[in-house]
Amino acid sequence: MEKRSILVVDDEEEIRELIEMYLVKEGFHFIEARNGKEALTKIREFSPDLILLDISLPDSSGFDICPKIRDLTDAPVLFVSCRDSELDKVLGLTVGGDDYISKPFSPNELVARIKAHLRRVQQMRRFDSMDQKAEILSSKSITINMNQFDCCVCGESAILSAKEFKLLEFFMMHPFQVFNPEHLIERIWGFNTDIDSKTVSVHIGNIRKKIGDNPKNPRIILTIRGAGYKFNEEVFKHYL
Repeated sequence: MEKRSILVVDDEEEIRELIEMYLVKEGFHFIEARNGKEALTKIREFSPDLILLDISLPDSSGFDICPKIRDLTDAPVLFVSCRDSELDKVLGLTVGGDDYISKPFSPNELVARIKAHLRRVQQMRRFDSMDQKAEILSSKSITINMNQFDCCVCGESAILSAKEFKLLEFFMMHPFQVFNPEHLIERIWGFNTDIDSKTVSVHIGNIRKKIGDNPKNPRIILTIRGAGYKFNEEVFKHYL
């Protein structure tokens, strides 16, 4: 079986060496990058299965580099940083990260989280292969493949983070219905979360930009003042 590859993006050599020791011991293929530019090069070259991304890099912020990573791959991105404020954690998840681990960390916990994320990806792919029919939602301008997590806007591919995709999918499954932020948090993030309405607003703003819905004058995902949000196009469900 081919080894799973992990890209570690961190400018601290000691941190990279520590993580490498534990990853190699667990049978992973280790790839390293010291800055954001090198990270993007390694992603294009190796297509890693998971990425550990430090926030404080010599040439850029991990928050800035993550959207560029999302343009290249949908592999899980785990932020690793000595910054542990709630704002940093929310921002990391908002820009496309899948998890956030604070330094100093337990190497064993880090490996456990890596395995959990890789397991989730493997399960999703297994479910996709078991279901030969691809479930599709289509509106006037947007088509999403619910099995493959693909999104197209007017025939062009749009790269959404996992939470952005699930939000858009939920809206398209319930067109013209208004949902308040609290309801969306429960459905997308679950009950046991510190996510607030501001994070929902940021995610919806990101979705609007990616689907070509003018954030200043949206026509697809509308904000209903005092009530919440609704998807404003008729949606058809079909299979390929």
